[in-house]
Amino acid sequence: MNQTSGPAQVQTGFFRKYRGLFFQAVLLMALWLILSGHFDLEHIIYGALSVLLVVWLNTSIRRIPLRNGEYLTGSCIITHRLVMYLFWLALQIVKSGIFVAYLTLHPKMPINPMIVRFKSDLPNPLAKVILGNSITLTPGTLTVDIKGSFFIVHALLDETEEELVSGEMEARVGRLYYDHCTPEQMCTDIHILNDLRETRDHIERGEK
Repeated sequence: MNQTSGPAQVQTGFFRKYRGLFFQAVLLMALWLILSGHFDLEHIIYGALSVLLVVWLNTSIRRIPLRNGEYLTGSCIITHRLVMYLFWLALQIVKSGIFVAYLTLHPKMPINPMIVRFKSDLPNPLAKVILGNSITLTPGTLTVDIKGSFFIVHALLDETEEELVSGEMEARVGRLYYDHCTPEQMCTDIHILNDLRETRDHIERGEK
């Protein structure tokens, strides 16, 4: 299946190679200054040393393979799309939070819990982590497990399940790395699982 037009073009150059570390250091330093409330040389030096230590530790952790030689790396992520994605995700969290609050306060509490299994061919482990955490952060859905390209998700009712399998979130995560991909391409092999035994069977199949 030709699901993308290919990974985003990798540029060469010092800034392109280390821009992730640079932005990370700038954000951490800004956070240090805001939280400390001191802008004298001594506190700035302490902050800079702390930031360097955190960035170094984070870089070392990212070199540890998760499994089967896969590394937690996001070197090809498209930065401006990540910023846009975070704004979009924040909006979805607010909207879903209001809806779930309404359901909680509704006298009949019209919920229909279910387990959903789907496949999303994301480009690397970090993309899967982003999608899994995004699903969990959005009220009404919870990532239960990730096995390879298969996601096991608990959905609170039909509406949240429909939004989940629409592929919109999966495609937005995919576009952090790919030039182009569509919801239909990034969310496939969808199954609604009825009980825990069926869920375990599908998880075991995902491992094979």
